[in-house]
Amino acid sequence: MAFDAGMTAAVCRELQETVTGGKIEKIYQPSADELVLLCRGRGGSKKILLSASASSARACLTELSRENPKTPPMFCMQLRKHLTGATISDVRMYGFERVIEIEFSAFDEMGFACKKFLQTEIMGKYSNLVFTEEKNGEKRVLGALKSVDFTTSSKRQVLAGMIYELPPSQDKTNPLTENAAHFEAAVTSYPKERLAEKFILDTFQGISPLVAREIAYRAGALGKTIGELQRTDVLWHSLKAFRERIFEKEFTPVMLSHENGAPFEYCFYPVKQYGETVNITEFPSFSAMFDAFFGARERAAAMRSRMHDMETVVSSAKAKLARKIPQLTKELAECDEMETFKLWGDLITASIYMLNKKAAFCEVTNYYSENLETIRIPLDNKLMPSQNAARYYKKYNKLKKAKEILTEQILKAEDELSYLESVEEAMARVENEEDIIGIRAELAISGYVSRNQTATKQKDKPERGIHRCQTSLGREFFVGKNNMQNDYLTTKLAKKSDWWFHVKGGHGSHVIMTCDIGEDPDARDFTEAAAAAAYYSGFREGENVAVDYTEVRNVKKPSGSAPGKVVYYTNYTAYVSPAKPTED
Repeated sequence: MAFDAGMTAAVCRELQETVTGGKIEKIYQPSADELVLLCRGRGGSKKILLSASASSARACLTELSRENPKTPPMFCMQLRKHLTGATISDVRMYGFERVIEIEFSAFDEMGFACKKFLQTEIMGKYSNLVFTEEKNGEKRVLGALKSVDFTTSSKRQVLAGMIYELPPSQDKTNPLTENAAHFEAAVTSYPKERLAEKFILDTFQGISPLVAREIAYRAGALGKTIGELQRTDVLWHSLKAFRERIFEKEFTPVMLSHENGAPFEYCFYPVKQYGETVNITEFPSFSAMFDAFFGARERAAAMRSRMHDMETVVSSAKAKLARKIPQLTKELAECDEMETFKLWGDLITASIYMLNKKAAFCEVTNYYSENLETIRIPLDNKLMPSQNAARYYKKYNKLKKAKEILTEQILKAEDELSYLESVEEAMARVENEEDIIGIRAELAISGYVSRNQTATKQKDKPERGIHRCQTSLGREFFVGKNNMQNDYLTTKLAKKSDWWFHVKGGHGSHVIMTCDIGEDPDARDFTEAAAAAAYYSGFREGENVAVDYTEVRNVKKPSGSAPGKVVYYTNYTAYVSPAKPTED
């Protein structure tokens, strides 16, 4: 991510303008690596988020709500003791480092005024929050979110009582103090086969890969090696333009997202290197940008976490069935011997008057064959011929019953596997919290996960979460997001005159397009409803997807079948490109 020194400068300026002079009212630690300070100033209450997460370290204001633990951690308790009631007197950064320091005017245990500080070190997996106080012109550590001792790092320790030191320098040049002569010397000594953006990244501190590429892009050097540059001064002028933004505090919060809306990067000034291949959104403040960026990521992470146990259950059940079905099929194949046993029993009975009372085998004529060949039948020499015939009839009846049971078990196992695949496909299409609740309720009702109050409510209200959409001509249609919703749509909500859509030969949503008796919808309505059925299926990324459609009167749900399973007759098939429908 691009929370580099330039972003640190931009956030510092925003915090200086919004929270300086604010009084700390409450302090929370919602997670192991996040801290929230609630302060009140002339602009009202504001929440300052300080994060030392390896993947999302940052300092900013936030409007997002977070759930706090019942028992606050020790670091949170320490800050409450020292900072509750303190006033924020300044927010600053150290040089061009990714360290934001918040200065507090507070009081010590004796009631004397003192200065205390909270440093947010944004250093990837080494990010940390350090609480210090000033004594005799030095800052000493009072506590840290992540203590660092000699076993963790030999270069710098962060422990209570020690003098606070900045994170180790990377031996790079500060771009804010660079001059043309030094820049030219650095370019000359840099390997000519390496890229220009790599030169910026390797030479100057506090610059992220995104900004390094942007500096190179604006110089026309992106993707070119140092040796390919005809003029290196254009790269210097591009770096100078970047510096001027920092000096003049010309900051613009922008977020970059893919075509599907998923954010993947952010920056403190406009990014041009991607052209029109990505969506660039400008925000009124950095706090709003961070809430949008990390809020989307945190919601996605929370959804993945909530989905993980369900995915594990479904995957485990599928693996069990994948082992069970071949075993049942093998046992079923062994039942093919039953006809041989019946034949042997019949032939022994028909020839019983000619057989010795006790023998190891017998040779009899096969009256059931056109050639009337003689066949050899093994016998138990301890038994009479009639008893051997009865033994073969018993084997025949046993295998006949086993074949019926095994055939039924295989069909049930295959149906269950198909159902689990449909659930798995629905989980891959989850878009919001409502979808997760619906799938969990379905699995609870099906007996795969423990039943809870949410599942009971969802069973009573299966219509929750169903998409209500419209075609471009205004015709209404509905999309189910899981098997329970599919059943409700097809068997409860839909009229016999409505049209039913489903992807051919795969798992997906049931789509119901409303239609009155005798009404003839436009061809565009059919196409758009079919495109929605293709979009909410396992063939979302395909082209010319086959979608079956028919009137609801032709769709039946077999008695006792799994949720979402139906059979239908007299259908048509449309070939469409998947398209997300417009919801009402």
